[in-house]
Amino acid sequence: MVNLNIAIERKSYASNMPDVLGQLGFNVAQGEFVSLVGPSGTGKSTLLNMIAGLESIEAGSIRFNDQLLKGPPPCKLSYIFQQPRLMPWLTVFENLRLVMPDSAPFEIEKMLDKVGLKGKSDCYPKQLSGGMQRRVSIARAFLTRPDLLLLDEPFVSLDAPNAQRLRSILLELWLEHKTTVVFVTHDLNEAIQLSDRVLFLSSSPGTVLLDKDIDLPRPRIDDVHFQNWKKHLLSQNPGLLEGQVSDVASESFSRGFI
Repeated sequence: MVNLNIAIERKSYASNMPDVLGQLGFNVAQGEFVSLVGPSGTGKSTLLNMIAGLESIEAGSIRFNDQLLKGPPPCKLSYIFQQPRLMPWLTVFENLRLVMPDSAPFEIEKMLDKVGLKGKSDCYPKQLSGGMQRRVSIARAFLTRPDLLLLDEPFVSLDAPNAQRLRSILLELWLEHKTTVVFVTHDLNEAIQLSDRVLFLSSSPGTVLLDKDIDLPRPRIDDVHFQNWKKHLLSQNPGLLEGQVSDVASESFSRGFI
């Protein structure tokens, strides 16, 4: 397990371009599920790439259990992208074997069973639906038993029933393994359903507007309590999902009134 500490001062891609991220800091405790919500272009994917060691840190720091990130992350890390990124010339079993070459076949088959793909190990990606391919990517991520799991809108292009099934699978595996998770989404309902906390980011350059605990019991279904919680949150500031917050709401947030 890993405790993650983020302390970014700024991030840009060129000196003549505006910053993608502004001053941004937060912690993710061991085994915690934290979602990042904010408008497009606010640096959410950039931040995940920085955590994964795929983007440079210009000013600030990222720490894993107090160990400063200077190159590859000092822990077992899995990353689920918007696209499954499976090797099309390999079977499902072979795609999973790539990340865990020493795994016993029964371990791979057991993981496929957990994500609802029993009997699909000999299939090639082109023989699977988009939702099934995403299940393979989830199985691949958890097969390595990662200390940290990063997810960048993994269900964004799926229809509602498929997306909901995959959220349930993800939640079941997370509850089993208690991996530390940072999850990027535009869908507030998704963030509320899955997360321990939601960080709302501002419009670019991205900073944290609100760090909100989700105090609803699990499992969370989209019922009247769910919607009332969401309505109460958004009624405090209608511009929160657009990366804006009023001075009055900011003062309320800082005092813990919400």
